[in-house]
Amino acid sequence: MFKTASGVTIPFTDKIKEEFEVSDRGIAFNMSIEKLGSFLCEFLDMLTEPMFFVLEVPLNQNEEEKLRKDDTYPFHKKVCYLDGQSKEQIKSILNQYGELLLNDGILQFAFYSHDTMEGIYIRKYKLAYIFSQNPSRHFEMLQKYGIVQTDKLVTVWDTFTHEAPGQARSIKVDSIDAYILLDELKKLGMYEAKVIGDR
Repeated sequence: MFKTASGVTIPFTDKIKEEFEVSDRGIAFNMSIEKLGSFLCEFLDMLTEPMFFVLEVPLNQNEEEKLRKDDTYPFHKKVCYLDGQSKEQIKSILNQYGELLLNDGILQFAFYSHDTMEGIYIRKYKLAYIFSQNPSRHFEMLQKYGIVQTDKLVTVWDTFTHEAPGQARSIKVDSIDAYILLDELKKLGMYEAKVIGDR
C-alpha cells in the first residue's frame, strides 16, 4: 500500500499507484515514502560530478505579507542553491537531514549534475521527477523498486477534491524544521537565488 510522508495528508491513498510516466523532459513517478531515501542515494550514484543541491522553502509569515496582495495571489517560496558539490557532500546532506527532507510537508528539494543537468526533484506532496535526456537508462532502477510504467500517471493532485483536499505541514526532526535546515545549509554555502510563486 502506498505510504506518504508524515507531514502530508492525502485523502485517498488507495488511488495512488507506484508507477512512472515518461515525457519529453524526463520521468514523473509515485514512490512510497519508505523506499524514497534509498532510491535517492542509488540515483545519486548514477550522476556525474560536480553537482548542486536545491532547497525550496516557503516564505515566513512576515515575508509573505509583504508580497501577497490578497487571497487570489499565490503563496511564495525561496529557491536556494548549494553549488559545486560532490556526491559525498550530497550524500552527507541526505544522511543528516533526509528524514526531515522526505517527511516535511512544506519542503521541496532537488539535486542535479552541473554538466548534464540530469537530476531529481522532489516536489510538494513528494511527487518525484527525474530530469534526463536519456530517461530509459533509469527504467531498470525504477522497476527494481517496484515502480511500473504507465501511459497516464495518477498523482495525488488528481485525487484532491474541494471536500477532501490534501494537507502539507511543517514538522520537526531532532528539533530542526525547514527554516533551521536552511540556516544550517547556508553555513555550507547555500544561497537564496530567487523568490517565486508556489503553485
